[in-house]
Amino acid sequence: MNIRLFKNTRIIHKWVGILFAVFILILSVSGFLLMHPEEFGIEKAQISGKYLPAKYFQVNQARRRIQSLITGPTDQQIIYVGTDIGIYRSQDGGKTWLQTNQGLFDQDIRSLVINPKNSNIVYAGTGHGIFKSEDAGNNWSDWFDESAGLTHSGIYDLILHPENPEILFAATDGGVFQSLDAGESWESVFTKHPIQLINFSAPNPDILYASGKSGIFRSKNRGQDWNRVWDTALPPVSNLISLNTDPEFLYSGTQTGLYKSFNGGRNWVTDPTFKKTPIDAIFITPSNQAKIYVGSGANFYSSKSGGDSWENISSFTQKINAGSGTSIDIKINRIISLNKKSLYVGTSSGLYLSEDEGEVWKNIDLSGAVNQLSPDEMKMDVVKLITEIHNGRFFGSYFFMIVDLATIGIVFLTLSGLLIAYYRARVKNRKKLIEDLATDRAIELTETTDELSSESHEIHDMIEHITEHIEKCQLVYMDQEKKEIVEISRHLNTLDKKMHRLMENLGELEKTD
Repeated sequence: MNIRLFKNTRIIHKWVGILFAVFILILSVSGFLLMHPEEFGIEKAQISGKYLPAKYFQVNQARRRIQSLITGPTDQQIIYVGTDIGIYRSQDGGKTWLQTNQGLFDQDIRSLVINPKNSNIVYAGTGHGIFKSEDAGNNWSDWFDESAGLTHSGIYDLILHPENPEILFAATDGGVFQSLDAGESWESVFTKHPIQLINFSAPNPDILYASGKSGIFRSKNRGQDWNRVWDTALPPVSNLISLNTDPEFLYSGTQTGLYKSFNGGRNWVTDPTFKKTPIDAIFITPSNQAKIYVGSGANFYSSKSGGDSWENISSFTQKINAGSGTSIDIKINRIISLNKKSLYVGTSSGLYLSEDEGEVWKNIDLSGAVNQLSPDEMKMDVVKLITEIHNGRFFGSYFFMIVDLATIGIVFLTLSGLLIAYYRARVKNRKKLIEDLATDRAIELTETTDELSSESHEIHDMIEHITEHIEKCQLVYMDQEKKEIVEISRHLNTLDKKMHRLMENLGELEKTD
């Protein structure tokens, strides 16, 4: 591996590790705090809105889709409107409105229900769980999601038991969930199919009806056991109304018409007025069950005979479009009445009111009801904020990018760690090999030096021995031979000096080794 590449890999490995550690630390700390809110004193603590992103308090438009529309169980002057930008409340029959989003950081309101025994207790089903208010919507102090057992937190419909308000049922993509303690904890009671609509039988609230794209299911024991019903009699149902009659009357709105049963669902008949007509909303006046209202797209119908005959109030869209000066695309999806003549209709383009049973309509402008609180006045529960951080919703769409980067980071840390370990192992093996080679070479040189030194000493001894014999010969032989002997002696002396220098060099080599 190139040494520069190795250094760069180590630097990236270090910083990716630090960033990943921060990510894990945030998840760990937030999860730990959520498990022990009381011990850390954050259970009831709040944080000022000036420290939070504007998305938790900002409302962009007021004329938006109406997704839920209810009145108080005992006081019809109280009206709640659920939209995709939050909740609006009127306590004077619709004369004035107030937006009530305090603590409601998910503003996609799909369903609203009021406790029939305590109108101050209100529940809101959203795309991220269920919120609860105990002061008529002024503050949404409780939030129930996965941590409460609501493992599928996208709520499509929400109902409250009419006799025991501690019991709630929620329709979700994961089926039906039940709470027996006013929403504090939830358990799944039906998981086979996604459910978009759930309702009680009016004569017997122990009987429940649940509907989804897969059909209609019924439970006769308060949600414990479910059976598919009316497979061949009804197409997928978008509205199901039960009347408190004996036998039970049922009205079912589908995309192919209005179906009616007057014997608890044993037999169904199609209303000829709405043959092959999609039914988007049904409302039956509680004080007069013979008075029925139906919404189909932008068309509004009424019946005063329990559905035997119908009147098409065609002036609904005509007068609305004429009054606004522009053409508005309207689809009716919610209907309620306050008295004998006043009607509220929730549509895909806002809320409308008629005070003369549909003859004249006007738009309810909710824009003036938008919260004008300063950031210092806006509050959010600390537990909710920590939950937002832990679940990633606090970071918005960036959270998914962070998760992807964290995943890539794990892969990079693993690969780079293996690469660094491999490189270090190679360097270590190479160093060991070099050390082994150096040791072998040193041993070899030492042995060679010892051999040369030994041989040098032997040669030196031989030269000295020869020199002694030559000296003796000089005394015996004639002058001529002496000259030759002197010459030999001179060569031997030269050889002896060279051997001395060789021995000195070998000595220095031994010191170096």
